Amino acid sequence: MDGNMDFTIYRYANGVFSPAKIPVVREIAFRILVENKELATLMCTPLKLRELALGFLAFERVIDSLGDVKSLEVDENEFEAHVELNRPLPSSRPRILTSGCAGGVTFHLDVRDYAPIRAEGVLNPDAVPSLMHQLIEAAELYHQSRGIHAAALFDGEGLIAVAEDIGRHNTLDKLRGEVLVRGIDPREHILASSGRISSEMLRKAAQMKVPFVISRTSPTSLSIDLAKRLGITLIGYVTHDQFTVYAHPEGLASGTGSCWEGKTAWACSDASSLNFGCTKERSVR
Repeated sequence: MDGNMDFTIYRYANGVFSPAKIPVVREIAFRILVENKELATLMCTPLKLRELALGFLAFERVIDSLGDVKSLEVDENEFEAHVELNRPLPSSRPRILTSGCAGGVTFHLDVRDYAPIRAEGVLNPDAVPSLMHQLIEAAELYHQSRGIHAAALFDGEGLIAVAEDIGRHNTLDKLRGEVLVRGIDPREHILASSGRISSEMLRKAAQMKVPFVISRTSPTSLSIDLAKRLGITLIGYVTHDQFTVYAHPEGLASGTGSCWEGKTAWACSDASSLNFGCTKERSVR
């Protein structure tokens, strides 16, 4: 299904109305039913619905792996995912309304649930603007209709997965589902998002054990606090030539050890880490 719908609109300029047909991002209500019980309804863009369902179930700890899924059928006419499990459905938990523009709901938001993360390498700061540029270039719907969020995973050599949706949180659910389907271990990867990094976005990154999170815009106060506690290098306001580091700057390389030549985001092994008065060693797994 196309992620856009065409609408006839009327533009007003210089005192004159002019009709035009433009693409507008599509929004649907996607129901996830587990063992014939509705678990959630997600307002989303109807792309990668299988990945969205799997990612949501994984983030909410309904499943730990594809082996926990007995069957998954996506009805793209009714916009429903019917899931059967090879394990008992976890008991209901308190829901938390998130700040997602699609009215997100989650069941977990406890930092004690997540082990601190330690990256094996350091990120080359010169690569950060390029990663954000690659994300925007790969976001096809964004170029067609705007009004949509995008997120991507990079493995240091390049982009490995990208997802678009009206909801910031949904993009991460889709990425999580895709890495499950493709058998990719997201650890030692870089997560880039076009949207604000909220505490819920940071939680999802932590659950994937991603040590680097970058955004075109700002994080929230709670996401900064969580990043500091969990060992995640958090970067915001990425432009073509600058960015702001909010947590764990030691995850970025500095000095003459930088060897990025447009192919890799990782710094050379002899690169030194940035140290803005940080004497405390990064958290370990």
